[in-house]
Amino acid sequence: MYEKCKIYLNAVKSQVTVKRFIMLACALLLIIGACQLIDGYLTARGNYHRALERLEQTQNELNRSRRLNQELKLVIERSSELNSQAGDRITRIEDYQRRTEQGIGRAQNYQQETERRVSEGIGNNNRASELIGRSLRIIERVESGTKEQPKN
Repeated sequence: MYEKCKIYLNAVKSQVTVKRFIMLACALLLIIGACQLIDGYLTARGNYHRALERLEQTQNELNRSRRLNQELKLVIERSSELNSQAGDRITRIEDYQRRTEQGIGRAQNYQQETERRVSEGIGNNNRASELIGRSLRIIERVESGTKEQPKN
């Protein structure tokens, strides 16, 4: 069997010449180079597609961010408007409160004036009652004096 293998190897050696070996090596290098080029192309193409997808995602996020910023601006503008309206309402409420306090102050002054006048009126009524009482006593004395005079 060793002999058969040796014969087979010699036959292969005789068939393989330097020219054929160089051609085989060139073909093998050409195939390896082509595979490398194809692998590089496929890798670059995959990277390109991933980069495009990432770019599209980034653009979508940028558009979404712009839309959110616009919505935020609108919310801020609306908030400013509502704050302004609230400030106006607070000013009106404060003015109303001030006028109400002034009205209450005037009412208290009127009440004090009325109390003073009522007290004064009561005092005048009491004096008038006293004067009426005196006048009645005087009239009674005069009448009793008049009744006593005809008897005399």
